[in-house]
Amino acid sequence: MKEDRLLGFLENLSEDLRSEAKELFKPESLDKEQYIFIDQDEATHLYLVEEGTIEANIVHGDGKVYILNLLYPGNIFGEAALYEEGVYSYSTVAREPSQVWRITWDDLQWLSTKDCDFSLFLIRLVVRRLDQAYYKERCIAGEKVEKRVACVLLKMVNERGISDKCGLILDTPLTNRDIAGLVGSTEETVSRIMSRLKKEEIITTEDKLLVVKDKEAMLAYFDGI
Repeated sequence: MKEDRLLGFLENLSEDLRSEAKELFKPESLDKEQYIFIDQDEATHLYLVEEGTIEANIVHGDGKVYILNLLYPGNIFGEAALYEEGVYSYSTVAREPSQVWRITWDDLQWLSTKDCDFSLFLIRLVVRRLDQAYYKERCIAGEKVEKRVACVLLKMVNERGISDKCGLILDTPLTNRDIAGLVGSTEETVSRIMSRLKKEEIITTEDKLLVVKDKEAMLAYFDGI
C-alpha cells in the first residue's frame, strides 16, 4: 500500500516521533460502496485518505441521501475521534476502490501529548473543515437551487480544478445525482440547471469529467441569480 499521504501527514510531527507514529496508523483497503462507519457509531478512529474518494453523507427520514462532502487523498475524516466518548455524526462510504489509514483515539491522544505542535495542527485541520462546512451552508441556506449549484461547482473548482486548454477540469467523476445530494435538491432539477449551463457554454464534460470552461462566466452566473 502506498504511504505518500501518510508520510506527508506525519511531517507535522516532530522527527523523532515519526517512525513510532507510523506504526500506529493501520491500513485499510475498501471496495466500491463499502461503508467505513455509520452515523451514530462510536467514534473510535480518525481516518486519512491515501487513495480513492470517500463520500460523507447523512440519510434523512424520507430516505433521501444528503452528501456532506467528498473526501480525497490527503483529507481526514472521523473527527469525532478527537474527543473522548464521541459518536460519528455522519456515514462514510467508498465511492470507488480506496485505501485509508486509521488511528485509534488512544494513540492519537498519546501523540498529541508528545507534540504540542501536532495538536495545534489537528485543531487547524478541524477548524478548516468547519469553515468549509459554514461556506457550503451559507451557499445553500435560503438560496435558489441555481445559486446553490453554481456555488458548489465554484467551491469544487477552487479545491480540485486542474487547468486544461478546455478550462478547469474536476479530477473526479461528478454526476447530477451527486450534485443534487450536495445541494439538497432533486436530480431532475439539477439536470435542468446543468443543461442550461452547458447550453450557455459555461460548463461541458470531457471523458465523464466536468469541465468549467469559463470560471468568470460561472461567477457572473452566480452573482446574477
